[in-house]
Amino acid sequence: MASETLSSVELIGRILEHYAQRGVFRGFSRGPVRGERASFRLLWHRDRFFDLILDERQKTMYFSVLLPEVSAKSSMYRELKEFVELRHSENLPEHRRINRQKARVRCNNRGGNVSLALTVEDGDYEYGTRKLIHLVHEVFLGFLFDGPYSDYIVEAFDLSPDWI
Repeated sequence: MASETLSSVELIGRILEHYAQRGVFRGFSRGPVRGERASFRLLWHRDRFFDLILDERQKTMYFSVLLPEVSAKSSMYRELKEFVELRHSENLPEHRRINRQKARVRCNNRGGNVSLALTVEDGDYEYGTRKLIHLVHEVFLGFLFDGPYSDYIVEAFDLSPDWI
């Protein structure tokens, strides 16, 4: 992709659309662009809608409600923050690592809703978009599904225990 010739909104939209065409998402739509903010809606893990917001002024992309119903004081939230921070580790293979000079990720918890934000450090929104999508995928398939949080998945996403 020729990222230098596209606006960041258009670039991110094309990347997400490409993921949807490949079947990574079960649905994708572009939301409104208002000033320096744009939104994208993804039908993704556990057949839930996720809103990805781009704030160009802050150079940040974020999922405002990635995981619902997670107490800010819970061990799950503490372990998730550690998991996310470890994505910057030099011990990870380069393809799984988030280079701190290019992007930084962080979790926030507001009212029990966990958000995940990536700040682009060098203007490379293609790198940031791909790393954020891969990280969310790792959160669901590695941290939650392969970790000790199957009860959370069943409760928070209203799934049958047999589904797991």
